[in-house]
Amino acid sequence: MNKLRTCFNSLNLQNKLRLCFIFLILIPSLIIGIAYYWVSYHSIIDIAKKNILDVVVKNTQLIDRQMGYIQESAVNLNVDADMYRLLSDVDTVPDSELLVKDKKIQAILQKYFVDEDIVTTTIMTEKFIFGDNSQLKVPVANFFSSTLWESLRERRGEAQWVPTYVVQDTFGLDYAVENPTVYSMIQPLNPTFIDPEKPSETRALSEDFNAVLVISFRDNLIREMFEASNSVDDSQFCISSPKGEIVSHSDAAKAGTTQELPWLWHITDKTGSMLLQYQGEKVLVCYEVSQVTGWVFASITPVKALVHNVVSLQTLTVFLCILIFLLAMLVSKIFARKITLPVEKLVGAMKQVGKGDFSVRLATSGMDELQYLTEKYNDMSEQIRILIEENYESEIRNRESEIMALNLQMNPHFLYNTLNIINMMALEEGKEEISRMLLCLSDMLQYTFRNKQELAAFREEYLWLQNYLHIMEMRFEGKFQVVYEVDGELGQYSVPKLLLQPLVENAVVHGFRDMKNGGLLWIRGTIETDAILLEVEDNGRGMSGEEIEKAMQGDYHRIGLENTRRRIQLLYGEKGCMQIETRPGEGTCIRIRIPLPDPEGDR
Repeated sequence: MNKLRTCFNSLNLQNKLRLCFIFLILIPSLIIGIAYYWVSYHSIIDIAKKNILDVVVKNTQLIDRQMGYIQESAVNLNVDADMYRLLSDVDTVPDSELLVKDKKIQAILQKYFVDEDIVTTTIMTEKFIFGDNSQLKVPVANFFSSTLWESLRERRGEAQWVPTYVVQDTFGLDYAVENPTVYSMIQPLNPTFIDPEKPSETRALSEDFNAVLVISFRDNLIREMFEASNSVDDSQFCISSPKGEIVSHSDAAKAGTTQELPWLWHITDKTGSMLLQYQGEKVLVCYEVSQVTGWVFASITPVKALVHNVVSLQTLTVFLCILIFLLAMLVSKIFARKITLPVEKLVGAMKQVGKGDFSVRLATSGMDELQYLTEKYNDMSEQIRILIEENYESEIRNRESEIMALNLQMNPHFLYNTLNIINMMALEEGKEEISRMLLCLSDMLQYTFRNKQELAAFREEYLWLQNYLHIMEMRFEGKFQVVYEVDGELGQYSVPKLLLQPLVENAVVHGFRDMKNGGLLWIRGTIETDAILLEVEDNGRGMSGEEIEKAMQGDYHRIGLENTRRRIQLLYGEKGCMQIETRPGEGTCIRIRIPLPDPEGDR
């Protein structure tokens, strides 16, 4: 990743733009093409699943209906009175009468079982075979020694459907038969007779009497039904037992064999579909389990036969991506050149300016950002030229201003000495109040000159405020009194310098303006949980909305309340605030709340 980043950073701007442009066009095109292919692929598979499964289910239901009818007819045959009478004395009648019975039994069987796919319908007894046995020609002894008879005995006489089998192999025949492979339904036959005169009594044949109904079928019906409903080339159908014994198959040669069918291992529901590998390719298997026989009716469709149109779309997508790539190469070259050419001109002009040639100007055309940048470059070059020309004059003026400022500065020590001389003269004249005012003023000047920082210890600020108020009390003698309610713990915390002076000045100058005496000024300071609360309250004339606005703005000679509010916001943000409460004729209270700072020394 670092190598790629280094390689990208080493490219010039034009190549970077071209590369980015190509990626911005090509990658979305690839993503859209792949996404479209993926969605189309799965949509086709889902639609095919639904359609093929519907066909399989309908075919299975049709076949189940026919097989269910045959199975129901076999049950009805067991309670046929004529069949009971014909079979009740088979073991005792002469052989000559068996042929007569056979014709009568065939007539009964034809009444119950009429289906063009039935090869034979016979009743196997140990003495004689009743019914039409001409096509299979299975001897009695061969049947009762076959696996069909053994299977029927193991299942204790339950009816069962036998998957397609080879007649010669199953019955051990040494001759060919007309239908070499069939599937059969076999069921023990023990007819019962209900006497009309005594309905509550039934008569059945002896338990030692063995009679088996065998109905054999060819798979033409199943084959024709599935082949007619097949709508996809290369699709196959397969009907098998759960063990893989093939009943019917698209490949007729597989009927009567046992195959490895992988979908049989994954069947969990009566109906379903799945995608798996079969015979070296991916196939879609849709299946339905017969409710009558338990056989699995399946349709096997190669996925490539379903999505061959999508594969063509995939090829088209690749072709379009190549075409888009070539087009992106051409467009990116034109686009990158359009951007880099003005930049190259701008860089060349900057080099000329770097050499001292400020007369270089670039032509502008259009309204895009690069033209805007060119215009600003031209303006910058002109301003630099003007600034350089004016630089010498500006330097001279600045130096003259500094010299004037230095000349106008007064040495603080000179001021202190002068104030001390005036103080001594006042004491010699007995003017103690003037001396006290001079001492207060001297302390105030020392505090101002000594501490150049934005913050100061509250005890120093408090002392400065007391000196200031003493001077104001002397100035407005008898007009107001000051009440101090300050928490002694406040002295260790830092507050902004001269924070309360504008508030006190506002109270004295404006609040007590119309008063000759009786004025009260409260200075309060308390510590809250996480803040310091400072209040300056007076009982003066109060302020109107217009007067509050003027007081907030201040004037040329005095710091306004607005400056105090702005200082608090700049220093403390939303954690600091200043509030003014005023009642005309009753007084004004100004509150300042600032977050509790670290004690002095950590500020």
